[in-house]
Amino acid sequence: MSVPPKKKSWAGPAAEGALVLAVVGLLFVAALAGFLVGRGSADDDDSPAATETQTTAETTTEGATTEATTTEATETEGGEAADGAAVFASAGCASCHTFGPANSKGTVGPKLDGIDRSKEEIEQQVRNGGGGMPPFGDSLSDAEIAAVADYVENG
Repeated sequence: MSVPPKKKSWAGPAAEGALVLAVVGLLFVAALAGFLVGRGSADDDDSPAATETQTTAETTTEGATTEATTTEATETEGGEAADGAAVFASAGCASCHTFGPANSKGTVGPKLDGIDRSKEEIEQQVRNGGGGMPPFGDSLSDAEIAAVADYVENG
């Protein structure tokens, strides 16, 4: 009686290739699941931030305006005014930027003392990032971005 030949077991390059493909497939599934869970748990900001503007002016007897004062208060979703200094600190701006009013000595990003940019340009940079700076448009409200831009512009 003859003994049937023994089947060859998985060994060598074919086994290594199959193992690599299995690991890559599992990593892809894990990354996709993490993306979907993170996307589903992200805070959706459906309510716009409120902005109040109050303008007062003095007029002379001739009717000419002699002085105008404008006060802006940006409000967060909870109704309290956003504080640019508090946003600067809580968002971690001080870890990268040197800025005198905040007593920060960061060395990664540019110095913000005497920056030659408008409030709108600063808001755009904070919202979208760029040049090594991460975007904060998803983590800060419009009122917080406006407050920190005003703080940096007028600091």
